[in-house]
Amino acid sequence: MDRRDFLRVGAASAAALAFPGAVQAAPRGNVAGPDGDRMRGHFSMTQISSVLNTHGNAYLFQTRGGKVVMVDGGFEAEAGHVRELLWKAGNHVDLWFISHPHRDHMGAFDEILKDPQGISVDKVVYSRVPDSYLDLEGEAGYARGYYRTLDSLPAGSTDVVNLHNTGQRFDIDGIGIKVLGVSNPEIRVNPYNNQSVVIRLWDDSKSVVLLGDAGIEAGDKLLASPHRAWLDCDYMQMAHHGQSGCSEAFYKAIDFRACLWPAPMWLWEPAPQHAHLKTRETRRWMDEKGITEHHVACLEVDWVLE
Repeated sequence: MDRRDFLRVGAASAAALAFPGAVQAAPRGNVAGPDGDRMRGHFSMTQISSVLNTHGNAYLFQTRGGKVVMVDGGFEAEAGHVRELLWKAGNHVDLWFISHPHRDHMGAFDEILKDPQGISVDKVVYSRVPDSYLDLEGEAGYARGYYRTLDSLPAGSTDVVNLHNTGQRFDIDGIGIKVLGVSNPEIRVNPYNNQSVVIRLWDDSKSVVLLGDAGIEAGDKLLASPHRAWLDCDYMQMAHHGQSGCSEAFYKAIDFRACLWPAPMWLWEPAPQHAHLKTRETRRWMDEKGITEHHVACLEVDWVLE
């Protein structure tokens, strides 16, 4: 039994120990937008776990009709695992969202675009920030390389959509996808994270909001936006892997029922020497909010929501 099989076997019991009731299904309710826009399609979602015990962020959605939507992908070294899951899904991605240019979100995607190995991608959706802004962080070289990959795609191979405004819809095969947040270059603290594209996906029975690595400032902007009501959902991805992301006030203002944690064990259960990691604080907020369903990437390997 290898490490991943071991984690699969122990996932349910580990989750139950981490949070009483964690393996119970949350009641569904936010299955439409605030305008009553109910969808007829259905998707499954895989919260892709890291094979390297790192903090990658990656989600794969597959519709009833076989359409595939990817969000982020994890580090470059995670590309092999992402390829494996995409091969099982048909080796074709209809729509790929990239939240922001950090390697733990766009690294595997960049590797796959440079060397597809049979994987085709119809459309990439991202929100570009000015090149001069990239120098605010040390990963500017990687971010520029990722942008060069997008810019060098052969004409007619992949449609690249650069988001400038919120509110756009990318509905596919009967599921709803709405853009709630795009890059915020006016926010110059926690710079790359606060550029995260935020999306809401929903089908005939459930809804999911993915926050990427949105920080306090981006979260405050979301709460003040005309799309605020669309943040209410069934499943909320905890921003920045569950630590030092959006604020307590942000989470407590939103109606959601379950948490998605794209986190490795060392971040989920920080050791004393990692006291700067604030995951336990976010977990306390969720306890106070009364949430008991939690899906943690390191405890439920490649967990699937049907």
